[in-house]
Amino acid sequence: MTDTIIRELVLPATPEAVWAKSFGSPAALSTWFPERIEGEFVLGEPFVLVWGEHRSQCRLTEFTPARALSYQWHPGDAFTLDDHPAEELTTVRFMLEPTEGGTKVTMTESGFERIAESRRAWAFGQNNGGWDEELAKLPLAYSA
Repeated sequence: MTDTIIRELVLPATPEAVWAKSFGSPAALSTWFPERIEGEFVLGEPFVLVWGEHRSQCRLTEFTPARALSYQWHPGDAFTLDDHPAEELTTVRFMLEPTEGGTKVTMTESGFERIAESRRAWAFGQNNGGWDEELAKLPLAYSA
């Protein structure tokens, strides 16, 4: 098993436009990722991703407009940052880069090797499949 999930896609817009429309604020991110976000994007501070009854507390670790957004969370079954040891947090990073045809978005989730062995494979599997489902929604906002 690998310890990192990586996905890439190209969107037909500039990095600045992709940032504003899909990453630069809780409202922008929630147009495609969670149903809604509670809280604001403040470095080092928590916010909550909400899908129906499921809630995942995250901590913003990087916010570079038109370039990168990163946060830490516990993958899978956790609801708060305290549900498992802090050493087991994974890091999700969205990197935006200009490319021919628009903007390449690279999503990585790393740190699975730090998760307790008893739940590591399950957490990786949940998120590996989950990212396919979630990222499939992102290009829909850019189709004609």
